[in-house]
Amino acid sequence: MPVEAELTSLSPVTEANLLPDRLLVAAAILLTSLLFVPDALDPVNVIKLTALLLCALGVLALAVIRVTRRRVLVLPWGWPAAVGGALLLGVIVAALVAPHTPTALYGTYGRNSGLLAYGSAIVLFLLIPRIFDAPSTKIIAFALILAGLVTASYGLLQYAGVDAVRWNNPFNPIIAALGNPNFAAAYLGICVPAAAWGALWTGWSGVWRVLSALTVGLCLVAAALNESIQGPMAACGGLGVLLVAWLMNRDGSLRRAGLAVVGVLGTLGLGALIAGLTGAGPAAGIFSGPSFDARRWYWEGAATMFRSEPLWGVGLDSYGIRWRVDRPLESVRRFGGDHFSDSAHSVPLQMFAQGGLLLGLAYLALLVLVVWALIRGLLRLRGQERLLLGGLGGSWVAYQVQSTVSIDQVPLLIVNFVLSGALLAASSLARTREVRLPGAIPVPPADVPGRRRRTAAPPLVRVPQPLDQAVTVGVVLLALVGAYFAVSPIRASRAAFSGTEALARGDGNAALASYEKALELAPYVGTYWLRKGELFNSAGRGPEALAAFEDAQAHDPFDVAAARNTGRLADALGQNDKARRAFEAAVALDPDNSATILDLATFLLRHGGADRARELLEQATRRLPDDAGLWASLGDARAVTGDGGAARHAYDRALAIQPGQPTATQGLAKLGAG
Repeated sequence: MPVEAELTSLSPVTEANLLPDRLLVAAAILLTSLLFVPDALDPVNVIKLTALLLCALGVLALAVIRVTRRRVLVLPWGWPAAVGGALLLGVIVAALVAPHTPTALYGTYGRNSGLLAYGSAIVLFLLIPRIFDAPSTKIIAFALILAGLVTASYGLLQYAGVDAVRWNNPFNPIIAALGNPNFAAAYLGICVPAAAWGALWTGWSGVWRVLSALTVGLCLVAAALNESIQGPMAACGGLGVLLVAWLMNRDGSLRRAGLAVVGVLGTLGLGALIAGLTGAGPAAGIFSGPSFDARRWYWEGAATMFRSEPLWGVGLDSYGIRWRVDRPLESVRRFGGDHFSDSAHSVPLQMFAQGGLLLGLAYLALLVLVVWALIRGLLRLRGQERLLLGGLGGSWVAYQVQSTVSIDQVPLLIVNFVLSGALLAASSLARTREVRLPGAIPVPPADVPGRRRRTAAPPLVRVPQPLDQAVTVGVVLLALVGAYFAVSPIRASRAAFSGTEALARGDGNAALASYEKALELAPYVGTYWLRKGELFNSAGRGPEALAAFEDAQAHDPFDVAAARNTGRLADALGQNDKARRAFEAAVALDPDNSATILDLATFLLRHGGADRARELLEQATRRLPDDAGLWASLGDARAVTGDGGAARHAYDRALAIQPGQPTATQGLAKLGAG
């Protein structure tokens, strides 16, 4: 049969058949902000990663099926494609160099911002130019408005004490489904500019505009009651961008005077923040106190990590692995050795720390590209198109404001990359290039000037072939397999929660079965192994508990709790060599934590290692001179090695720091009796 006989009409990628793709992108924003699972050990983060993975899988599957049907590959092109490709390469390399592959892939437990999260977000960023044109980017703004409305409403109910979920939240009650008041405030600030755009947009009825305005008010009230400064600051920065877009649509003196006022206020605000960093001006209070001191030390830790691995970084989401080694000593002296952070609390610094120059510069290139698109679009667009760009750009700027002092959690990082792609599309800076594969419909020849114009023929479409159908089925099956693995972490988290609930009821057998199921689904999560070990230990089954703690250490060699538990139980069971190796491993991972040091020192003093214990404690007291426990243990080590005068001095130091310190008191009594 002639090829032409199989061709009927062209099937271009139209707005109608792109609607499922667009809705999946919007769903990635909505679901990652709203979903939580109360009956999971981690009720917030794992389900959000699952939702992001499923949405990204859906978008990819639709894209591949469309290519199969049309035999036309639509690729992102130009600078957006180059920047997106560099980001994808950066996160992949950062994952490959990471010291612990499961952490790099899934992210730190309780954070889940590893390769799966960043890779999915960057893939969506790369696909947005194919999925969205400028007008359709309003779907993303709609998603942010709805997310803001639900987040603010839920947060205000929590503030009023109305919540069916008993969250483990010792901080401000407004956390919504974000798990932390800082994250909730940041998200509310990001949603404010989009909602303000909705109130100004003339493309829908007055009811929806009023609802958008109500969302603005609810978000601002919830962010203020949240008491986290990053939310209101993010909202102010974002609203400034939307205000610029609105003023540029005005004429005459209002436009000139309004833009001048915005410029002056923006300059004064930025100047106040810079002065506040130096401890001067009205914003000085923001940059003081324990919270800011902690962030400053997190930033110093990130700088240390970057200097140690400037090209590739320390590994994707591996900040927490290196924190205990690279943290400033001031943080230990101020907050104690157990004070921990798994993030730099600044997204740009986190990029450089975990991915070195390769990832850090790619991320900076993304910021520059989006800023250029925003400025270019504000200058070139008019009317409602400019206002839409201002709303999307305002939410993007709000994210950037809060990201300088915050953490990339799944709902936040997906907003960043989706808004980046949306801004490129809304400003018409995004580019695509078609690659016609074998079997694609031939492009009709263009009309030649001077010739009689041909009668327009109906567009053509490929009739689906058996190979097309086979590939489509294969893609669907692969997507289902991917979905199965995507939901495995949340299934494991729910199983672990069931185990904890069973243990609380006194049903040890059911608890053990649940923990085993969790480990079958997610063996890389050290927390599940620890729960299993604690169960065995509480039941008096020491050898089995020890095996579980060792498994936790084997699956995550950087888990300090696993190493310490292994050491303590091995010591109790008389397995001295195993205990010593575990305690030494814990100190190597956590060298400035007095509790970890004392575990090893106490073990050494009881098992013929007094010289090694003394050396360890001498070094520790030089780094942490105000720790009474270390001085008291050093007194014991000096006494065992026969240096009574030095032991007395160490005991005196311990008692000067902590009067009545029991180890020092007993040690002095023994010296006096001797």
